[in-house]
Amino acid sequence: MPDVHARRRTVDEALRVSEKRYRLLIENLPVGIYRTTLDGKFIEANPALARMLGVQKPAGLLSYNVEDFYVKKKDRSEHLAKLAGKPRYFTEFELRGTDGRRFWVRDYCQAVKRAEGATLFFDGVLLDITERKRAEKKLGHALRELRASNEKLESLSLTDDLTGLNNRRGFFTLGHQQMKIAKRLRKDVFLLYLDVDQLKQTNDTFGHPAGDRLLAAVATILKETLRESDIVARIGGDEFAVLAMRSKPGGEKALLGRLEEKVRSHNLGSPKRLQLSLSQGLVFFDPKKFSSLEEFLAHADNLMYQEKRSKASSLL
Repeated sequence: MPDVHARRRTVDEALRVSEKRYRLLIENLPVGIYRTTLDGKFIEANPALARMLGVQKPAGLLSYNVEDFYVKKKDRSEHLAKLAGKPRYFTEFELRGTDGRRFWVRDYCQAVKRAEGATLFFDGVLLDITERKRAEKKLGHALRELRASNEKLESLSLTDDLTGLNNRRGFFTLGHQQMKIAKRLRKDVFLLYLDVDQLKQTNDTFGHPAGDRLLAAVATILKETLRESDIVARIGGDEFAVLAMRSKPGGEKALLGRLEEKVRSHNLGSPKRLQLSLSQGLVFFDPKKFSSLEEFLAHADNLMYQEKRSKASSLL
């Protein structure tokens, strides 16, 4: 019989030592440990959790409900809804301590149940992840800035600085897409090639600012005359190109008429140094004749130079 009592004392002592070690471990852990009722009242908490929530001692939390610390009340209801379907669950949300400090936590929570399945209380571990969240926010901000910078660089690489129109690269990048769309919709496509007459003489006589104003005037006229779906570009120097889908028979003739009227209107209100004259070449896409957009553009360019030479001959 004495042996039974001795063994019992040994077991009891071992249990006390084990419980003491457990308590010491919980009290010294740098993460928050808690146990709450189903409606959120604290049953137990360790010092780390008390400090995290702005309370001096764990016993001070017994007068609080966990809902008192949630920044967003819906986080609490969503957390409980997930726990109803899972015995263990972790999530992240923002809390506010009694001192007003807001911080992010990751909550590892589990429902402690009776043998028959009814939930007794919730046990959990709270990790302060505020620094990680700040780092993620900074990283996200940096990535957004990088993305915006890349988009700006991409835009600049496709845009002519002086006129704001597409440059040659932009013309071919968008033009190939336009050709595919037109083919799919079975629409006729035409290309208008324009050249500013006597631009070199204007630059030599009145200076490059005058020539730049003429180029900007052409860009303005094209923007005001053409549709948003048309691909308009300054190909280089004094040359412009327009790639457009034909909306109705004779639409290209109406476009040329509007351009001529815009040029006349510009010249009526401009001094001699800013008088504008354009040579042009217009051609419809023929898949049997042109194997690429480059060939299409070269043909329109050739027609434009024929008109330009014709103008020069008439002046002799």
